[in-house]
Amino acid sequence: MSPRPSQETRDDAKQRVSALKKVRDQAHEDAEKAKAAADEQMWKDIAAELDAGTLLQADVCEATGFSRDHVLRRTKQYRTN
Repeated sequence: MSPRPSQETRDDAKQRVSALKKVRDQAHEDAEKAKAAADEQMWKDIAAELDAGTLLQADVCEATGFSRDHVLRRTKQYRTN
C-alpha cells in the first residue's frame, strides 16, 4: 500500500483537476454555441427556401422529419412573406 499523499501534493493535484474541469466546461460551452449557430443557420436557410417558393412546408417536414408546427415555429422569425 502506498503512503498517503501530502497535503501539498493533494492541493496541487486538485488544482490540476480544477483546470481540467474548466477546459472541459469551456469545450461543452463552445459545442453548445456551435450547435445553436448551426440550428439558426439551418432554419434561416429553410426560411429562405420557403420564401423563394422552391419548396413547400410539407417538403421541409418530409426532408427533416419535423412536424409542420415545428417547422412553422422555427422559420417564422426568418420569413419575409
